[in-house]
This record gives sequence, structure tokens and C-alpha cells, in this order.
Amino acid sequence: MKLKVFLLYAMLCFIWGTTWAVLKISLSEGTPPIYGAGIRFLIAGIIVFIMLFIKKESIPKARSQWELILQFSIFNFTISYALNYWGAQFVYSSVASLIWAVFPMVVAIFAHYMLPEEKLTSFKWIGILIGTFGAALIVGRLDELGSGNLPIGAAALFLAVFSATLPNIRMKQNVGLVSVLQLNSVGLTIAGILLLTISWIIEPGQAMVWSATNIAALTYLIIFGTVFTWVVYIWLFEHLTMNQIAYIAFFPPMIATALGWIFLGEHLTFFALIGGVLIVSGAVMVNLNGKRSATQT
Repeated sequence: MKLKVFLLYAMLCFIWGTTWAVLKISLSEGTPPIYGAGIRFLIAGIIVFIMLFIKKESIPKARSQWELILQFSIFNFTISYALNYWGAQFVYSSVASLIWAVFPMVVAIFAHYMLPEEKLTSFKWIGILIGTFGAALIVGRLDELGSGNLPIGAAALFLAVFSATLPNIRMKQNVGLVSVLQLNSVGLTIAGILLLTISWIIEPGQAMVWSATNIAALTYLIIFGTVFTWVVYIWLFEHLTMNQIAYIAFFPPMIATALGWIFLGEHLTFFALIGGVLIVSGAVMVNLNGKRSATQT
């Protein structure tokens, strides 16, 4: 991995690890979940549009470009983040990040069938089973890992993982079809409008609390948690394999767990810690190069 790619990769992992705690703070400060996701993406999309115009890039015109952007915008930005924000109300920020650590395993399964060069070996299938067992341990002790409607919150987060998987595979299949700025400017703006529309329908009377803390949290989520992370993330598709990209999900749980413990008073149970270790271990096994399958070249 080249130094530039490695440094951006490391920064991306760190920032995404911090966003879980910041998101939890924002929700606790009185942010309606769907509205919070919508305003975050709409402002971020406008910022990336400005970057697009400064770089003198054109708006996507081809039907294939719009199909790819819409698929990513609807499933990854809109549905996945709506579920993320809603589910994060009920579970610890560290648990939410641990649930997202199953993302590499889900991606690996989809990639096995959709990307011929990224087949799973027996060793990697074992890793998936280990990670699945870890997730089961966490889900089995949810009553100690948050407050409110924990099972539904956790289910929403798992659904968010699956919603984000297919558009990521499709993005890898179509590297170069749209630029980083084209995807993020159009995709984030559309998602912001859709999320705010959904919020207007299902969150009537839930006003945003514009406290200093909430404004600071929202600003961080927009600038660092969205504009920087998604521009870098999409850029990495041109430089890494799908499994390497999915590997990004391993490190944020460690950062989120530390921040949740220090700043939010979140204490994981023994079984949750073991489950987290198994999830991360299984995901690492899935993404180790290891012995290639016979179908790989």
C-alpha cells in the first residue's frame, strides 16, 4: 500500500471511529434522527458541489452514471443512514460500531458471488462463522448495552449494514464511471433531500435543539464525518480491493469503545467484549490474503 493511500486510510478509520460517539452526543442533545441525517448530508452535498465547481468537473449526464449514483445515494446514504441514526438512539455507540464490524464479512459474501477475483476460501468461511457467533453473543446480551427499544435498534443497525453492501459492490464493479466529487455531490444532496422529506412525514413536532454542543457535533459530522470521509472512501475504490476497503470497518469499534467509555460512560459487558473480539477476528480472517482459491488468478 502506497504511503498516501495508507495515511488517508488510517485517517479515515480514526475519524469514522470518532463519529459514533459524536453521533450519540448529537442524538442525546435533541437531534431528531432522520432530520439529523438529512441536514448533515444536504449541507455536506452542497459543500462537495462547491468543490466540484472549483475543480471544473461536469455534472453526470450518462444514464449509467445516474443509475450508479442513485443506487449508492438511496441504499447507502439514505436507507442505511436513516437506519443508523434511528438505531443508534437505543444502543451504546460502541455497540453500534461493533455491529458495523460485520460489514466486511457481509461484503465478502456478496463479493464471492459478484466479483470473480475475490472468491472466499474455506479459511475465510470459518472467519465468517466466528464473526457471526460474536454478533450472536452481543445480540444475546443487548439488555445491558443501552436503553429503550434495544432489539429493534440493533436490528435497524444490522439492516443498515446489509443496505450498504450492494451499492459498495456495484461501485467496485464500476470504478471510474463517476468521479469522487460527482458521486458525493449528487448522491449526498439527493440523500439529504430524501431524508428531510421523510423526517417531515414521520417526525412531526420534533424540533432540532440548536445548542452549542449540538452545533459543534453537527459541524464535525458534516465536515469530517461526511465530506472528508466519503470523498476519501470513494477515492480508495480506485486503489484497493473490495475486501481491503471493507477492512476499514475493523478499527472504528476500538476507537468508539474507548471514546464511549471515557466520554459517555458506556461499559461493555464481558460477553459483549468477547463478541466484539470474535467479530473483529472473524473479519480479519475474511480479509487476510491467505491461500487463494482455485478459481482465482
